[in-house]
This record gives sequence, C-alpha cells and structure tokens, in this order.
Amino acid sequence: MDYEKEKKKLLSAKTPEQYIEFSIKSKLEGPKKSSITTEWLNKSGYSIDDIKYARNRHPFWREKRNKGSYERNSRRLEYHNYYKTDEKIVWDDAKLSKFYDLNQEGNADHELARIFKTSIPAVNHIRRKFRFSTILLELEKKKPNKAAVIKLSAHSESVLKRLIKEKGKK
Repeated sequence: MDYEKEKKKLLSAKTPEQYIEFSIKSKLEGPKKSSITTEWLNKSGYSIDDIKYARNRHPFWREKRNKGSYERNSRRLEYHNYYKTDEKIVWDDAKLSKFYDLNQEGNADHELARIFKTSIPAVNHIRRKFRFSTILLELEKKKPNKAAVIKLSAHSESVLKRLIKEKGKK
C-alpha cells in the first residue's frame, strides 16, 4: 500500500460526505487516517462536526451503529426497570407535578424511572403526554404552563393526538 497515494486521495475530497466515502474505502489504519483527517479539516475549512454529521448519515456507519441496538436497548430497559411490584402506579396530580419539575431540570429517563419506581417506557409515556399537551395548548393559542399541561395529561395519548389533529385542521 502506498501511503502517499492514499493520503492524496483522502485530501482530494471536496465535501465531508466524499471524505467519509474515501475514508471507508481507504486501506490506511485508524491512526494514520486520523492525522490525515485533521490535515483535511484545516485545508478544507470544514469542522469535525461536519465530518460527524456526514458519517452519521452514511449507510455503512448507520448499519454498523445499529448492529446490536435491539440487544443493547433490551439490556438497558431491563437494567433500569424499577417497577418491581404488581401494584399499578397511579399518576395523580402530585406525582405528575413532581415529574414535570424533574423533567424540566433535564433528568435522564433512567433517573426518573428510579425516582418514581417505574420503567423507562412509562417515563417516556408521561413525557409524550406532556409534549402532546404542550402542542395542544399552543394550537389553542394558550401558554403551556405547568398546571395546564398537567391537567391535559389526565387524558390518554390517543385522545390528545386526536385533539391535536382536530385543532391542526382548523
């Protein structure tokens, strides 16, 4: 393998997408490609974020990234399942109010699952209801404040979606 020839080909890329394509086909090893990438970035004026963006959209890297994702997600969901009882959790106004506050602080889904002794899918369900409630309030030209969001969250997701659809048509 001719290092200079491979380097020249990589440096000839005009766009981040083209650079990713050349990089995948290159026979160079990681550390050598890394130093050439830095050189290409300086020469081209693109940023590392441009490279990351192009890489995340390339079919080769998408497939590689998604490989094993089902297994990883299943392990994550099981590891963070804090719902260890047969009792149904009742999401009353007090719990929803606390959830709203903690969610606004940016707590991760697994943190909220631990705090409320529930599962990640349950946390995501409440978050969706809050999001749908917020969208509905905005469609009604109302301010999506905490009390209004919590009040609307008493409805099911399907009802909230239907209301959004109806308001969106008007």
